[in-house]
Amino acid sequence: MAHIKTSKGYIEYERHLLYFGNKVIIPKIMLDNLQVLSVYLDKIDINWGPAFGTLIGIVRNDDFQSWKPAFDLYILKEDEERFKDVLWLLYNVGFQLVRYERRGIYILLRNGEYINVFVLAKISSDIRHTGGTFYIREKYLQNTVKWNFKGIQMNVPVDVDEYLTFHYGEDWTIPKQTISYSKPILFRYWHWLKVWIQDHLPDNLYYYWLFKHRKKDFKRFKQRCEKAGIPLPDNVQLSSMKPRKYKRVLTVGVYDLLHKGHVELYRRAKGLGDYLIVAVQDGEFILKYKPNAKVLNSTEDRKYMIKAIRYVDEVITYTDVDKIVQEVDFDVFVTGPDQCHDGFQRAIRWCEEHGKEHIVLGRTDGVSSSELKAKIAEKTKLNK
Repeated sequence: MAHIKTSKGYIEYERHLLYFGNKVIIPKIMLDNLQVLSVYLDKIDINWGPAFGTLIGIVRNDDFQSWKPAFDLYILKEDEERFKDVLWLLYNVGFQLVRYERRGIYILLRNGEYINVFVLAKISSDIRHTGGTFYIREKYLQNTVKWNFKGIQMNVPVDVDEYLTFHYGEDWTIPKQTISYSKPILFRYWHWLKVWIQDHLPDNLYYYWLFKHRKKDFKRFKQRCEKAGIPLPDNVQLSSMKPRKYKRVLTVGVYDLLHKGHVELYRRAKGLGDYLIVAVQDGEFILKYKPNAKVLNSTEDRKYMIKAIRYVDEVITYTDVDKIVQEVDFDVFVTGPDQCHDGFQRAIRWCEEHGKEHIVLGRTDGVSSSELKAKIAEKTKLNK
């Protein structure tokens, strides 16, 4: 049995060597699968939608492509941890994880139908990588509209015609099958052998192989961009494909009233790497710019309490978040969904431009510092 690590423990699954052959989507079953899946993806409020040829079928025909064996979806890299936690719930409604690839692909199976979930990782502020041959500009993922596909709301690029024309050419509106899924038996065995080898390669060899192939793909993407007059940054890095033996994780915050949600954050953040650094915002700096801020514990007291938590390896002090990311050696920057002010936007941009991963972890339900402070204030008022 294979397994993947989630914040709730390891999910075990039987890894399948898939080959679709002549299989095609059965629309009624796939639609039921998508309706169930959409409920769970919308609950965790992540950016997801149809990808690749699947998107063409939805936009052009308002239907499934008749020759496709699976339905392709995308999610964003920063939402991957939340998606992995949802897998536990999907198991309860009949979904199975039948394949996971380190480049960022999850393959789900329910009632005989397959859904491919592609994780799109940022390699610069304007470009994401699918783990395969595709590179996608960020604007097509952030500037989206809700597209009603047979009663299911999915994110589709606002400039969907521009996006599909760029990747597939001006004739994307003309139905044509460009991929044959039915191959001779010897080809299938060769495919299974290659996949089996890739599955069992150690990380250093697997990522070396991936990096070598994706560099060629990026070169072609860059040529296409130049032809279309689209400027690309010079310092684009394919860092997500470079193996790291020792991954350092950084997260930041005030952490004044330490509670269960903070401990859960540290536990999940530590699970993304090997060494967790927690940066605590300096109290004097907070009061300098927010004189009315109610910080109850000193900087040193907050650091002392956090250091006592077993998931934390190092505690430091910071002032501006966009400065600390430039001063600390780390690989993954973890933030919460509400950490989105200008300083965080600058910090995230810096990470994107310097090959650092950015992951957003959802809040722990039912607990927050502001709610605790409100409860304390209310009880204090009642006791007077």
